[in-house]
Amino acid sequence: MNTVVCRVRWEIENLKKIWKNIDNHYSSSILMTSKRFGNPNFTKVQWELCIEMKRYNIFAIYLRQTGPNGMGGLVNTQYEIFMVKNKIRRVFSRSTNKFENQDKLGYSNVFDILEEIFENNTLNLQCKVSADWYAAIDNLKFTYRYMWEEELFSDCVIKVADRAIKTHRCILAKNSKVFRKMFEQTEMIEGVTGEVTIIDFKPEPVQAMLDFFYTGEVNKDVMEKHVEAIFAIAHKYQVLPLKYECEVFMTNLIDDEKILKYCGMVHFYDAPTLEKGCKVYIQINKEKFLKSKGWEEVEEVYPKLAIRILKSVVCDNICF
Repeated sequence: MNTVVCRVRWEIENLKKIWKNIDNHYSSSILMTSKRFGNPNFTKVQWELCIEMKRYNIFAIYLRQTGPNGMGGLVNTQYEIFMVKNKIRRVFSRSTNKFENQDKLGYSNVFDILEEIFENNTLNLQCKVSADWYAAIDNLKFTYRYMWEEELFSDCVIKVADRAIKTHRCILAKNSKVFRKMFEQTEMIEGVTGEVTIIDFKPEPVQAMLDFFYTGEVNKDVMEKHVEAIFAIAHKYQVLPLKYECEVFMTNLIDDEKILKYCGMVHFYDAPTLEKGCKVYIQINKEKFLKSKGWEEVEEVYPKLAIRILKSVVCDNICF
């Protein structure tokens, strides 16, 4: 997994004049955007700050992301949009642990403070952005889809429950270090027979892992029903890109009931993206959650992780 961090400042001048030039008609509006910014180490994604002005009721500030497309246009980009005036920091919006539409990240109507913003006729916006990605995912998509769907030249069978799924050794070995070692070692029966029997997982997570091998994707409905099992099988077979995708998906599901279970996954399976999501959730809900029984359980069962989370929450340096 790689993480990119970007910071940008955007100074907008003559705001009063721009506002007054908006037609009096209710539907008239202006959209202003900053220059696009990003990180040279990951050129497939860029951001721009946006201000939407609509006379009478809207002065909105938000962040727009272009690429890479998330699940249905939803992403878990971490960000904070703010201004500093007279050494006082005012946050307009910040990310949570939930997925958001990448076209309008943190959309916030600040119409109620318009006069304050216009006081100096200039607005100095600042934004910090942090995003994770697995470069390998893009290379997987659609590469072997046809071969998979047509069962062309299959030379291996995965047996799980009452199902036999035809696959290719080279694809399994390419995507999983575990499968690679299995086929490399002549004393392993799987390498001789070309049959792999999986008894510790149900067919659904096995099928999901194989789908990911051939297409770089897992069906959203399947993820919703089986994400924890898919995460577990991805960990066992060392499929790091799939494990990352599961962490991203689970981050969006964090709540008071699930957080103890997810902290367990972080503790036992080394899940940095999920850990970051837990920290964000606790940061947002700290006034209530840190007094709850759920937090007491986290402290009791995973004391070292609890200390690590608490330090991040107190220092407010979760993503940056």
